[in-house]
Amino acid sequence: MLLGGGFPLRQISLLYGEASTGKTILSMQCALEMARKDFRVFYVDADQSFSAQRLERMIGGPEFAERIVLFQPEDFKDQVGIIENLESVLTKTPALVVVDSITGLYRADNGGSEKIFARNRELNRQLAHLNSLAARFKLWVLLTGQVHSTPSGGEWLVEPVATRTLKHWSDLILRLRQTPKTDVRDCILEKKNGGEVSGYHSLFRIGEDGIEDV
Repeated sequence: MLLGGGFPLRQISLLYGEASTGKTILSMQCALEMARKDFRVFYVDADQSFSAQRLERMIGGPEFAERIVLFQPEDFKDQVGIIENLESVLTKTPALVVVDSITGLYRADNGGSEKIFARNRELNRQLAHLNSLAARFKLWVLLTGQVHSTPSGGEWLVEPVATRTLKHWSDLILRLRQTPKTDVRDCILEKKNGGEVSGYHSLFRIGEDGIEDV
């Protein structure tokens, strides 16, 4: 209901939030739904957080899990190579590409100013390539992003890592956050169809079967 039917085709969607807010579970649930529909699923597990056992519990068996092609890059350079070569496995069959998370290995790859500049350039190139693939194929692109906090107006502002780059390329942005209730999360719609929005959100909890309404 929040998205008006689901994540948009031929667009880049971004989920961001702090740890344990449900980014990976929601991504896995989307991958599972696509596999159930016989669509192709390519899951780039850059954070090493994908759990085949959890996925099988969500679906009650391994049948659909076997339809998900899993990539686990070792470093940011490896992630670049995987994303740049996705076109070779895409066909006319509708597909979902998940990158969880797009900035995990980017953030872990430390270095001086020259290396940071090169890393930012590579991240921008990855997103441009994913945007091009989404425009040319029947493709959903779902990214998750880690966050960092910065002081702003007497408060701490929570934003995705590489904020400017991710916000530029993402057509839809959802922020996931904790609530005072330990088992309840809040999903806030911040951008839709390329335009910023406000005031739209949905509460959910994480159960054995994935995301559940509250």
